[in-house]
Amino acid sequence: MKRIILLFLMASLTLPSVVMAGVVSPARILLVEGNVVFRTPDVEEWLPVSVNTPLDEGDAVWIPDGGKTEVQLSDGTVVRLDGGSQLDLIAVEDGYTHLHLASGRMYLRTSQKSGKNSLQIDADDTTILPEARTRLRIDMLANSQEDVSIFKGSAYVEGNGNRTIVRAGEHIALEEGHSELLPLNAPDSWETWNIERDRFQSRTAGTALHLPEELQSYSGELEANGKWVQVPEYGMVWRPIILAVDWAPYRSGRWIWKGQDYVWISYENWGWLPYHFGRWAVVSGFGWCWVPPARGDIFWGPGYVGWYRSGTHIGWTPLAPNEIFYGHGQYGRHSVNIATSSISTPNIVYKNRGARGGLNIVLQNDFLKGRVVFQKPSDTGTAALSIVLGSPRIQPVRETRMPIVRQTAPGSNPPPHRYQDNRVLKDRFPPLAPNSEKQRQTSAPAVRTAPAATRPPVALTPQQQSAQPPVRSEHPPLSPNTSRSQGEARVQGVKPTVQKEKKVWRITTTDQKSEKEQKGRK
Repeated sequence: MKRIILLFLMASLTLPSVVMAGVVSPARILLVEGNVVFRTPDVEEWLPVSVNTPLDEGDAVWIPDGGKTEVQLSDGTVVRLDGGSQLDLIAVEDGYTHLHLASGRMYLRTSQKSGKNSLQIDADDTTILPEARTRLRIDMLANSQEDVSIFKGSAYVEGNGNRTIVRAGEHIALEEGHSELLPLNAPDSWETWNIERDRFQSRTAGTALHLPEELQSYSGELEANGKWVQVPEYGMVWRPIILAVDWAPYRSGRWIWKGQDYVWISYENWGWLPYHFGRWAVVSGFGWCWVPPARGDIFWGPGYVGWYRSGTHIGWTPLAPNEIFYGHGQYGRHSVNIATSSISTPNIVYKNRGARGGLNIVLQNDFLKGRVVFQKPSDTGTAALSIVLGSPRIQPVRETRMPIVRQTAPGSNPPPHRYQDNRVLKDRFPPLAPNSEKQRQTSAPAVRTAPAATRPPVALTPQQQSAQPPVRSEHPPLSPNTSRSQGEARVQGVKPTVQKEKKVWRITTTDQKSEKEQKGRK
């Protein structure tokens, strides 16, 4: 009996790291040039973004003319957008991201950790599933043409009834009833800017030796802005390079209301990983240091702090290693979901409260409107501050939803018709599930050995088959002969011809086929 109880207790201690479902890590804004704005499903206006703004399912980003932005997905994949572009995040799930380029042009660099079919990108009439370690660009042109260029790696591309693998050095142009596979165009200023950006990020990429595998794509930011040190209490910790003597974590930035919780937005360019993962500690001889989360306990959080309230003030303290985070959800082994638990606050003591910068206090009105004017504990009376479980339940105002409080510049917002409800986008662009192996072989471009001969499509080689994306069985597949746009022709066949250096695929529709048959009878 004792052995059974012991086994049960051991299982109880180890089970949470395996079965606890945490909040899906959102994408984030990595670079902002110009008056970039974003919109969330629960806010009916476009608001200015800042670096480290989180992007969740249903959000949209608009880049006005002259601007640029860079979005980083949770696996390290980088998405860049030029002026006149809009990006919709249709789905942000664990291991799967679905993006929609509504206008403009996009440059994409997938990470080496990108899984098979983990990323889907839709333009109006084209779907792209890039492989890992792929660099590509998508251009939506004024004549309804959509171009996909592959600089490195490969991508599965479907559009206008055609399905093919586009590889490095190739560029496919898709328009209604016509698609062409061409060599790459000469680099333009947009491509040159992205090449330079890639080179910069490659030079600053870190070694990632001290981070769990899930977080290694952020190592370059840490190594460029701090250093790793070995300390007896916690092992390897990261110490930011800060010139200000009174610096402390969770002070350069603000809290915004997003996704039914208050989320920390750091204005420090490295301020994504250390504020949404792990804990902070004051180490003798080094000061404030970030302690990364343990392997197997990687949970994104809105901001790992303990909260305080008084009648007129709000305060927070950075959590130390192993301290419990009381949140509105599940955030790992050292967390408690206050919606399903009963806790007594008098028993809670936060270790970092007494450190320099460890207790941050602001007026409630400043908290809501993004004015960071820290109060001294003596100004409020520390006895008046009491610990509260979870972020404060205060009704947000307009400024509370803004990552950075400023007026939107004239002309920064897209036309009103640009924004579409995410439910509409999900219906219009379902997750793509390429057909089974047998169906994929018949949907490949037919091979002709002579102009007069008509043969069924040849079977794909093993290498071609392995390049085709597998079926995502958890999502409903598209019919192989049905387009996304209502009324678009059903594809009956694809006839490749060779014209000098380019291959042209001509689509024969049902109506065209009937006309040919009638002429033949005459």
